[in-house]
Amino acid sequence: MKELLSPKQVARAIGVSESSLKRWCDQGLIETVRTAGGHRKLPIGDVIRFLRERKHHVVCPEVLGMPVRSPQSEIGLKKGCESFTEALLEGNEPLARQIVFDLYLAKHSIPVICDEVISRAFQDIGRRWECNEADVYQERRGCEFTQRILYELRRAQQVSDPSWKACGGTIDGDTYTLPTTMVELVLRHAEWDATSLGVSIPIRSMVLAIHELKPRLFWVCVSHVANPDAFVRDFKQLSDAAETIGTAIAVGGRALTLELRQQMTFCCYSESMQQLEAFAKSVRRIGTALMS
Repeated sequence: MKELLSPKQVARAIGVSESSLKRWCDQGLIETVRTAGGHRKLPIGDVIRFLRERKHHVVCPEVLGMPVRSPQSEIGLKKGCESFTEALLEGNEPLARQIVFDLYLAKHSIPVICDEVISRAFQDIGRRWECNEADVYQERRGCEFTQRILYELRRAQQVSDPSWKACGGTIDGDTYTLPTTMVELVLRHAEWDATSLGVSIPIRSMVLAIHELKPRLFWVCVSHVANPDAFVRDFKQLSDAAETIGTAIAVGGRALTLELRQQMTFCCYSESMQQLEAFAKSVRRIGTALMS
């Protein structure tokens, strides 16, 4: 997906005249930047925001670097999840990408897409795997497809507020990439300057990140815990560092049992991306109120 587009490209993509497109830019409906040569360029994130807000039909999505829409592309979340699951199992990456972007342009939020489509799809694939109706390679390939789709979706997001910094990742030994990538997108959707630090990060390194980066919010995704006692002991160092800096800690993941959580100190445990979004927005509201 292209980062910057010309007015001519956007006009062609949505089927309007270039003069109309430039008029919308002059009215401030679409953010415009100028190149060193004085040419007008439109950030892709602002173009997609405009399309979502106005529910504007995209005539030539390929011009925007988006998948071509099919005549049956107007689907809801339930059908979208079913179609996304089958696309991943069949190895049809273009269709999987199309489904996600169609839902996004239909004004479904990123947290909802993550919860109701992506997470549910992988839960379904996991169940099929257990019943010998799917194989390991299909799940792994689906993860790779989805990771690339989420990266493209991230590039379509608007620039976040740099004064609200967030970062995080998965703990040492946890190599599952999708949760931390989804958290990054959800927090950016909530107007945080969020950056995933990646996967399999030792907690001592997370502590260092908190001290050096001083984020207002730090997330920890936990899909696997090899040694619960060691995890609880090491996590205390993380929570102590966060308290010193004034960083809120958000945790989540299927490996965080109630027994483990009762031995940990954190600000928010989220079972869904929509819960995380609500927490992130509340932190911003409280912080903004205290600063005013």
